[in-house]
Amino acid sequence: MGVQIKSVPWVRQLVIDTGRAARRRHAVHGLFEADVTSARAALDRGHASEQFTAFVIHCVAAAVAADPTVQAYRDLRGREIVFDQVDVGLPVEVEVDGKPFAFTHVLRDAGRRTIEDLHREIHAVKTDPQLSPSVRKARWAHAYLLLPGFLRVALLGALHRLPRRQQALAGTIGVTAVGMFGAGAGWGIAFQLHTLSIVVGGIARRPVFFQGVLVEREFLQLTISVDHDIVDGAPAARFVARLRELLTIGDGIPVPDSAPVHSRRLV
Repeated sequence: MGVQIKSVPWVRQLVIDTGRAARRRHAVHGLFEADVTSARAALDRGHASEQFTAFVIHCVAAAVAADPTVQAYRDLRGREIVFDQVDVGLPVEVEVDGKPFAFTHVLRDAGRRTIEDLHREIHAVKTDPQLSPSVRKARWAHAYLLLPGFLRVALLGALHRLPRRQQALAGTIGVTAVGMFGAGAGWGIAFQLHTLSIVVGGIARRPVFFQGVLVEREFLQLTISVDHDIVDGAPAARFVARLRELLTIGDGIPVPDSAPVHSRRLV
């Protein structure tokens, strides 16, 4: 019985350090669904289904902008810093030493940008990762890895207590679109790197009564994680309600008033 021995990319240590630092967060997780049937149909009509990730990010950023306290951070002096601007940290896969790896690209001021604008930036960075400032800082990551392990983890663990550095390096919130890389339903729980993190899971199709008719609808499955040291249950619940509504109505997608409802009728 044979085995394979492979080299491990140097960036893998970044993931290990991040996981160790994330254990210090008092994270609370919630799993929920949103009906995205109409939104996906509207994007398909424009031959723009690849914009779905940008649409979800747009809705998340808009929901945060309505109550920025869900992206607050507490600094070293114990003060709460609330950012008005929503900067979304999005993992973007690049190739490092011949192997895929995800760097965090920050979509700045996402709460005030259109879906098309966000999509263009995501597409550009995926096409040429060197366009992302995060990827261009790889040499600094090399220098960071020269530090002792306990010091690296301490620095990452303290990042959220340095709100301006957190915003500059990783954004004010995190969105991980794991569900976009495979078909089927499912949720995911990621490392808690931000006060608010969203994991975009899969899409479940199930029959429901819609406008008095039994139809098949599509439900996007999402996981919300909040730092309970900063965000309580009520603000988190209000954020989820806003986000679900924005996703359901297809916020930001130009749809003609006469557009039909795209649900497959079950007979």
